[in-house]
Amino acid sequence: MPDNNQEHIQKLLSAFLGPEITQVINAYGSGDNYKKYFIEIPEMDNIDLGVYDLANLVAKTSNAFGRATRFAGMARANYKLAEGQYKRVYKKHRTGKNEAEREAAALSAAEKEYDAMVTAEALVNLAESMEMSSRIASESARKLMDKVQSMQIASAREEKGFHNEKESIDF
Repeated sequence: MPDNNQEHIQKLLSAFLGPEITQVINAYGSGDNYKKYFIEIPEMDNIDLGVYDLANLVAKTSNAFGRATRFAGMARANYKLAEGQYKRVYKKHRTGKNEAEREAAALSAAEKEYDAMVTAEALVNLAESMEMSSRIASESARKLMDKVQSMQIASAREEKGFHNEKESIDF
C-alpha cells in the first residue's frame, strides 16, 4: 500500500509541475509574461528616479525574484522525479550474464528516462541562472533606493543647517 500511495503522490506532483514549468519556459522564451520574470535596473541616464519609482522597482524586482525562486524549486523537484524514474527503470532492467550485457540492457531500457532526466537537469540550470539574475536585480534595486534615501536625508540636513564640517572626511 505505501508504494501505491508514493506513486500516486509522484503522479500528482508531476501533473502539477508540468504546466507550471511550461508556463515559465514560454515566458522565458518570448511570451507576454517576460516582464514578470526579468526586470532590468535603469541605465545611468535614468538614475534620477524618485523614491516612488524606486519603491516600484524594488517591488517589481522582489516579485520577480520570488517567482524565479519558486520556478527554481519546481525545476529541482522535477529533476528529482526524473532522476528517480531513470534510476528505477535502469535498476529494474539491469539483467544479463555479465557486466557489459547488464549495462547495455539497462541503458537501452532507460533511454527515454535518461533523456527526460537530462532535460530536467538543463531546466534546473536555466532556473538557477534566472534565480541568480533576479536576486542580483532585487538586491541592486534595494541598494539603489537606500543610496537615494541617504542622499535625500543628507540634503535635508544640509538645508536645515545640521551639516557639520567635522562629518566631512578629507581625502
